[in-house]
Amino acid sequence: MEKTTRAREKYWLHWSRYAKSVGIDPLLEHTDPLVRDIVLTAFAARVRTGHYGRGNEIRVSGVTEALSAISKTIELAGYKSPIYRSPNVYNLSIQRLVEGYRREDPPSVPQLAVPIIVPENMAQRAYQSTCPLLQAIADLAIIAFYYLLRVGEYTIAKTVVRNGRTIRTTRTVQFTVGDIGFHKNGKVVERRSPLTELLDCDQCTYKITNQKSGRMGQTISHETITDNAHGPVKATARRVHHILSNGGDESTIISAYMDINGTWQTVSSAQMRTGVRTSVKQLNLHKNGIDPDLVGVHSLRAGGAMALKLAGESDTTIQKYGRWSSTTFLDYIHNQIAHLSKSISTKMSTKFTFTNIANIEPPPHR
Repeated sequence: MEKTTRAREKYWLHWSRYAKSVGIDPLLEHTDPLVRDIVLTAFAARVRTGHYGRGNEIRVSGVTEALSAISKTIELAGYKSPIYRSPNVYNLSIQRLVEGYRREDPPSVPQLAVPIIVPENMAQRAYQSTCPLLQAIADLAIIAFYYLLRVGEYTIAKTVVRNGRTIRTTRTVQFTVGDIGFHKNGKVVERRSPLTELLDCDQCTYKITNQKSGRMGQTISHETITDNAHGPVKATARRVHHILSNGGDESTIISAYMDINGTWQTVSSAQMRTGVRTSVKQLNLHKNGIDPDLVGVHSLRAGGAMALKLAGESDTTIQKYGRWSSTTFLDYIHNQIAHLSKSISTKMSTKFTFTNIANIEPPPHR
């Protein structure tokens, strides 16, 4: 990815200069192992202080990113990595340094999961107004919650200019109108149908073009929710109709909207975050221990995963809906949600007889 490439190039440049300043070859090809490890750990310590950033101490992940940049660049040059003694295992001195930094770092605080009432509250308030921005933010929040979307899958991609060309910083391709399909009684409904027909659809499907993990061509689908004005199908119907009825087409990103001045705009991740935090405050969820400052755009994806878990859905279903390729989705199942521990102590108090089945023969009498 572009972001990874930029980080590698940045740290390799700093490493090259640092290595030359102490009189060793940046590739470390003929460097004594003791000298090599001393210089590498010294460079890692300098990275830790923020010397190559804004001057503030950085977390261990930034240090390992710098070490990875050196290793990968040397490997790309056709040499063996001088940083690892075996796959994914640092040389001992580097391993101890990194482990020490990891212990010093404060624990990371994940964004808290939010319940469905948060995006629903956003939608109810937005549609009491005529503001197209608020309505777009609200519908996107509903969609992100039910379809377990990452914010980069529906807001505009970040770009950088390299060699005179504008390049995306991520390979994730945002959902467009053309990636969305509607069905009614098993039959396809045209996207350009009147809003009343789209709202009456009983199923809505998103087709994934490309995402962060590299998965392509998958689909995620939801059915309509009876007597709910702000379910996943209706929220998507409003987004698609707004875009197409204002001159957009199948290639238009779903976070696009026509503002009151008749100008096309796109919802940003910062606007999504503000919308979610505002809703949490309006609902007084701080009384439930949900600090608005610990809530963000990932809270919608985490909230959707939590909703599935609390509804009794299997881990396989959660993993499939969130397009997780491994058990990393468990990071979204937050232990601080009280429902997860409901009745656990009662179940644990059940008196079972423990039998050691490894004892296959009674001990001899004495």
